[in-house]
Amino acid sequence: MAKEGDYFDEKLADFFDDLDDLDNLPLLDTIASITDRYCDFQYLDEGGIKIIHRCRDLKTGREVAMASLKECAKDPQKELFFKEARLTAALQHPNIIPLHDLGLKGEQAWFTMKLISGASLEQVLQDLKDGRSQQLNTLSERLDVFIKVCDAMAYAHSRGVLHLDIKPDNIQISNYGDVLLCDWGLAKVMASVCDEELLECYTFNPKELDLTIDGLVKGTPGYMAPEQTRLVKAKKGIATDTFSLGCVLYKILTLEKPFKGADLMAIMNNTVNGRFPKPSVLNPDIPLSLEAVCLKALAPDPQDRYASVIDLQKEILDYRQGFATNAENATLLKLTRLWYNRHRTLSIAGIIILLISFSTAFFAINSLKLEKINALQMAEKLQLEKLNALESSARLKLEADKLQLENEFHKKFNKGAAPRFLQRAQIAFESYNFDDAVNFCDSAVELDPSLSDAWALKGLLHIIHEQFGAALNALNKCKKKNALKQLAKDFYQIKNDDSQRLSLSHYLKLFQRSLTTGQVKLSGGLIHHKAYSEMPLDQRIEFCKGMIEIHNEKSLRRFRGGKTINFSYDPKIKKLDLSGNPWMQSALIVQNFPAYAADFSYTGIKNFICFRKQPLRSLNVSGTPIIELHTLENHNLIALNISHTSIGNLRKLKDFTLLKTLNISHSAVRSSAILKDLNGLETLTIHQGQLTESDLKRLNPATKVLIHKN
Repeated sequence: MAKEGDYFDEKLADFFDDLDDLDNLPLLDTIASITDRYCDFQYLDEGGIKIIHRCRDLKTGREVAMASLKECAKDPQKELFFKEARLTAALQHPNIIPLHDLGLKGEQAWFTMKLISGASLEQVLQDLKDGRSQQLNTLSERLDVFIKVCDAMAYAHSRGVLHLDIKPDNIQISNYGDVLLCDWGLAKVMASVCDEELLECYTFNPKELDLTIDGLVKGTPGYMAPEQTRLVKAKKGIATDTFSLGCVLYKILTLEKPFKGADLMAIMNNTVNGRFPKPSVLNPDIPLSLEAVCLKALAPDPQDRYASVIDLQKEILDYRQGFATNAENATLLKLTRLWYNRHRTLSIAGIIILLISFSTAFFAINSLKLEKINALQMAEKLQLEKLNALESSARLKLEADKLQLENEFHKKFNKGAAPRFLQRAQIAFESYNFDDAVNFCDSAVELDPSLSDAWALKGLLHIIHEQFGAALNALNKCKKKNALKQLAKDFYQIKNDDSQRLSLSHYLKLFQRSLTTGQVKLSGGLIHHKAYSEMPLDQRIEFCKGMIEIHNEKSLRRFRGGKTINFSYDPKIKKLDLSGNPWMQSALIVQNFPAYAADFSYTGIKNFICFRKQPLRSLNVSGTPIIELHTLENHNLIALNISHTSIGNLRKLKDFTLLKTLNISHSAVRSSAILKDLNGLETLTIHQGQLTESDLKRLNPATKVLIHKN
């Protein structure tokens, strides 16, 4: 029995040894067989269009955070989402959150990043204020966090990247002391100093994306700089991030944010005017040196703030090391006290020596000689301090010269990129992204001020934005002859304040002038800009009437019938009626009109472009010259009437899954090939003999067919 037991134990041990040997083998097959890399999703947080999950990466075996866009996200939002990811991936710094992977799963965009086990600085400070936690309870610990954030931003600025949304919510602190600056969704690339690889991330947020507060500002009230509020005219730059860092420093010192108010406008007005309580008012124990640094960083004028994040960080480090900060303009007495604190042992030794010297002098006869010796010692000491100061000044000058040389190198290196920015500006203009086009033009002329085509396009864009002063400035720098210059001069006499808008009558005159002078790009830009601008409904209606009459002036003159335009809108049912205007060949101005129903029957329109961005449910284009459906983009249509048109191909309607009522009578449609696939169609109207019996049998049995006999 003992031998059998020994044999069994030996076999059992061999079995487990074999398992140990096999334990390492399946990993190759496991990794190779992984199709869905991420699993075990757990909800963490979400924002406007973004949602964050904790999940497991099966390939690496680690837990990561996955940011993904919600299903409602549009393609432009996905584009910005990926640009944020690529920019974050390009910034490799210990205090910037690292990005691991990105991709598309079906139509959903996502990227993964480091999972931080901790809390935001906002939450930590709030818990400290409420007494729920003692984390970062000392000012020294909080300043450690601030210095690391400054490290991250100094690095980002050296790469030519602005964050533009620095706030405690975007600063994550792990349970093990890691400090990471997150959320680069509003970041902007400074084209003149950025690396070549970051140029692909250079873009701007289109107006239609929900990335702004009330469509006005980008950023977080209470932490944004005055130039981000749009209430003042100043270019966003390094000083903008410096201001936000000043707000974070204020929160670190007082546990309160600096700018508050009853509503958004009050907060922005307080920001612009620099109205906030000094840190020492909220906490008398705050060192005056740090308060002075904070106040300088929060100066309303960018020129009065720190020129760089490094300068701001150096002030904090000087305070930590016992030196006076430049911001406080310290007195000689304070400088002496700080010197004493830094060299306490040496000072005490010096005092003892002086006491001994004075004692010796008291008992010595030659006191004058001792005084001369002491004077020489003091002179030597002052000379030494002067030499140290000169050495420090020379070092700072050397660093400044080096920085200037680097900036000049970057500008010279990136001058060749100016035509690329002009090309992007032209593409943005052609797709009616006028804000992007202006910013791309700004970057092009900043890199190469001699680029005439960029100045010309910039002048055109400013006229479209009704900014005639800026347009004149740009066109004057364009070396080529430009017909728009006289137009800009004429309308500058009418309105010389670029922050104001033209009246309706003057805008219509501008539009008419663009047509009579053959400025096609200007007239098209004016239509699109006004159509997609926010304005009251009654004002929009008047604009539409005026623009339609001017745009169709030639055809209206040739028309022999009535000259009065039929234009009505019922706000209760949101129906727009322009039917019975056969002279109306263009109605592009009604794009983005808030209509659920539109009747454009028996007009002269030739396509569906004028209905873009309208939330239409019902559309009637009966009796129009339209011959195709490929420009129809209103996918929420429930009812469509294309009778008495030359439309023959219905393939486009396969994408209109909500369509229930369709009238194709007396049209060019002669086949049920597409009609049989419209499963949701409830009513179809045709004329006698339009479809064969076999065609009708192929239709969905649930579709009711109405036949016009004449």
